[in-house]
Amino acid sequence: MQDFHLKEPSKKHFSKLLQALIDNPPSVTRETDDYFTLLKNTAHFYRILGKDNILILKGILDREKDSFENILKTFYTLTDHPEYLKKEFSLTIPKDNLYDYAGFFLNTIGGRLYLFRRDSASRMTISYYAVLIIDKANRQGNSRLGIDLRPAIDSLIEEIENTGNNLKFKEEYLDTLYDLKENYGNRD
Repeated sequence: MQDFHLKEPSKKHFSKLLQALIDNPPSVTRETDDYFTLLKNTAHFYRILGKDNILILKGILDREKDSFENILKTFYTLTDHPEYLKKEFSLTIPKDNLYDYAGFFLNTIGGRLYLFRRDSASRMTISYYAVLIIDKANRQGNSRLGIDLRPAIDSLIEEIENTGNNLKFKEEYLDTLYDLKENYGNRD
């Protein structure tokens, strides 16, 4: 972390960045109604975090590729413990905002473009947790945008089966996705 010359402890700095993202979710609906909204979504992370923080995050992600899946798994688990997030990281994550980011990655041009600029393992892992977040909202009756997960599930299963050999949790992802496919396949 010393290479990045942060002006505050990294825990505090990155908690602030994460809270800024959570407080400013992207547009998930009507993205293509006007060019401005599409451009805002395409540059969402840059607009919220700024150039310097983007460069820092890219550097960290590049160095921590081997830990990325574990980090996302831990973060996803922690979203079920808001009191811990508040106490340890000063984070408040409304479920609607988390849902918006999941919808952004799965259902918008800006979100999909962002994912396709990442390496395949990161793209598949982010997509997997986005599916889980939308599914959780569906099960809890909080799916306010009515996102259809079936295409995302089918696409992700195919991608993981064909190119996911470098994923640490490949079998876990596929087991969960096949269960979801069966569950959503029985709905109409």
